[in-house]
Amino acid sequence: MTMTLEKSKQYIQNKIKEKPDFGFLLLGSQFDKLIEEIENPICISYEEIPIFSKKNLYGKFVFGKIEDKNVVFLVEPLYEENRKNNLTVVLLCKNIGIEKLILINISGGINPNYKMGDVMLVKDHINFFPENSNIKEFITKNRFFEVIEPYDRKMIEIAENIAMNHNIIIQKGVYVAYPYSNYKTYAEYAMIRSMGGDSIGIDVISDVIIARCMNLRVFSISIIIMGFDKKKYDEHNNSYFFKTFFDKEIGKTISLLRLIVKEFVKLCK
Repeated sequence: MTMTLEKSKQYIQNKIKEKPDFGFLLLGSQFDKLIEEIENPICISYEEIPIFSKKNLYGKFVFGKIEDKNVVFLVEPLYEENRKNNLTVVLLCKNIGIEKLILINISGGINPNYKMGDVMLVKDHINFFPENSNIKEFITKNRFFEVIEPYDRKMIEIAENIAMNHNIIIQKGVYVAYPYSNYKTYAEYAMIRSMGGDSIGIDVISDVIIARCMNLRVFSISIIIMGFDKKKYDEHNNSYFFKTFFDKEIGKTISLLRLIVKEFVKLCK
C-alpha cells in the first residue's frame, strides 16, 4: 500500500507540478458544471493512477486554478464500489498536499422547513453505517481519535457570510448517513427527525472521519432534493414531472453553488 501510494503521488505530481490547496470531492454527475470554474484544467482519470488501476473504480481528478489558488476536483459517480475505497481517495489527497477537503453531495430533506434545491451547510452528522474495518484499522494505527468537531467552524462561517452578502438563502443542519438508499417509512423519517437529523444521504461520513484523523480541515455542503411531505411526494411521484422539476431546481442551485465555491476559495486561508 505504501509503495503504491508513493507511486501514485509521484505520478500525479509529475502531471500537475504544483501542490493543490483545496480538494473538492464531488459526489454525483450533477456537479460537473462546477468544473467549468477551473482555469487551465488538467484531468487525470482514476484508471491512470497506480493505486486505483486494479480496482475498477470510476472517477477523475481535475486540477487547475480558481481565484489564483490551486484546486483539485475529485469527481465520483455514486457507485457503491467507489464508496468502499474512500480511505484510499482521502489518503491520496493528503499525500499530494491537500490541507482543506470540501465535500459536496445531494441528500433528502428531513427538516420540514427545507425545500427542493436548498443549500445545506453541514454543521454535524449522525452515522448509521456499520464501522468499516479498513478505516477502524487505519485510525487505530495512527492514534486515539474522537470526532468532536468534524466540520471546520471558520469554513462554515465564511460560507455563511458569502451567502449573506449575496442574499442567498442557505440552511445549516445535521446530515444523517443511512446504510440503504431505498425510501424510508413515515416511522423511520420521524425517528431520524426526532434524533435531530435535517437531511439523509449516502456515506460521506467515512471520508470526514479519515480526513479529520489526518488533520485535514473539512467542510461539507449538501444539496436538498426534497423534504418528506406526503402531498409533494405524491405530486412528484410521476417520474417525468419529477425529473423536470429536479433538473430545473438543481440547475438554479448549481449556479449559486458556483458563486459560493469561487468566493469560498478566494476567502478561505
